[in-house]
Amino acid sequence: MISQTPEQLMLYNARLKFQRDAEGRLQKAREDGIREGEARGREEGRQEGFLAGRIVLLQELLGIRPSTAEELVGYNDTQLHDMAEQLQHQLRSRGE
Repeated sequence: MISQTPEQLMLYNARLKFQRDAEGRLQKAREDGIREGEARGREEGRQEGFLAGRIVLLQELLGIRPSTAEELVGYNDTQLHDMAEQLQHQLRSRGE
């Protein structure tokens, strides 16, 4: 390091601290984002699993060959919900 005046050394250390603090905030923001994404993924997985289970149960009650997990994986949440509703409607209609 080239010799510095006390003022230059103070400014250098302040800038270094600022950079380290900024890196720390960025790292924390990344970690928070990852945790939030994982939590959302788990919740979406629970919802899709619930709907898939409901579909399989309704298919069994109707005497339809139950869908496999592989078959249901390709559907999004809205499509699974619609399928479950259609099966529920069929089951209710059958009882009338």
